[in-house]
Amino acid sequence: MSQKPSEKESILIVDDTPTNLEVLSDCFNHFGFEILVAEDGESAIEKVEYAQPDIILLDVLMPGIDGFETCRRLKSNALTQDIPVIFMTALADTVDKVRGFQLGAVDYITKPIQYKEVLARVNTHLTIRNLTKRLHEQNSHLQQEICDRKQAEEHMLRLQTELREALAHEKELSELKSRIISTISHEYRTPLTTIASSAEILQTYHHKLDEAKRLKHFQRIQACVKHMTDLVSDVLFLSRAEFEKQEFQPKDLDLVSFFRDLVDDLKIGVSDTHQLNFTSRSESIPFYGDAKLLRQILTNLFSNAIKYSPDGGQVSILLSCENKQAILQVSDEGIGISPEDQEQLFESFNRGTNVGTIAGTGLGLSIVKKCVEHHSGQIAVESVVGIGTTFTVRLPITTKVVSVED
Repeated sequence: MSQKPSEKESILIVDDTPTNLEVLSDCFNHFGFEILVAEDGESAIEKVEYAQPDIILLDVLMPGIDGFETCRRLKSNALTQDIPVIFMTALADTVDKVRGFQLGAVDYITKPIQYKEVLARVNTHLTIRNLTKRLHEQNSHLQQEICDRKQAEEHMLRLQTELREALAHEKELSELKSRIISTISHEYRTPLTTIASSAEILQTYHHKLDEAKRLKHFQRIQACVKHMTDLVSDVLFLSRAEFEKQEFQPKDLDLVSFFRDLVDDLKIGVSDTHQLNFTSRSESIPFYGDAKLLRQILTNLFSNAIKYSPDGGQVSILLSCENKQAILQVSDEGIGISPEDQEQLFESFNRGTNVGTIAGTGLGLSIVKKCVEHHSGQIAVESVVGIGTTFTVRLPITTKVVSVED
């Protein structure tokens, strides 16, 4: 028989008879195998661990530990358990053969040995081992390809989701631009008309107007300019927020003194038309936040409370601290907001259906919400039409952590 391995493969021959070792070594050496030998089980186990032969021919009856125990130990070791073992023995009982197979042997050769048979069996089991190994490798490669394809599909799905979100955001921004242009065009028309009218009157009839009437027209022009300036500021703020370009510049401050001073400034513009009350349940609330955004929150809520309340109505501002949150509540006795309008209350350019002829752009509350979100806070509303409205802002209390080096 002329079988010969395609690559030089190693075989460990374990037998306590030197003559058997010599004859088997010559046989397999002739067919291109790399030969390893051992005369007992202990030395065989030691040699297998570092040499890692491709196949083992193992005698059953040996001094010390026999072939069965040697096979058991080899199969219990993760480093050697996959190496095929062929028993060589003069034992012909079926019980011994079954025991050998139960211990993990792949074949059984009965002495006296027929060398062509041994060579054929060795080549057969090496072929099976190589094919099994290749099958495992191909299976691993296939599993990796499946995993890679699954990851690629998941990545593609994420990209598709991101693309849809980006397109949706782009559409929202486009719609926002259109609303901004439409709002500015509409809101500028009235004040520009007023400015043009007063300017023309002042220019044409200046010599006929007394001081009080001239002052009245100047004040109308100033009020219109302020309205237009405020509108531009609101639109720019909202645009920066929508395009995620709004800067957040926090600093350490005391919310109680900050809001109290702001309320004092706001009172100047209210005059005696409304009753304004500010109450704080804490003497001091240390806070790390953006003063500009905090001012936007209270100013817009306060302005809405005044705008939608009748003359003489009461506006209450309550500041408290609870569960590591600063809680700001602004309450009025105004026209109220219907449950249907509350659902879209914080959307840009949205206004209540019951505002009538009260002027406004629908930007104030959306700006407030953006400012609150910059502070990782929440805003809620409770309102009854014809009774009044309360806005509640909750801001997590954070303070700047200052590291001190020794």
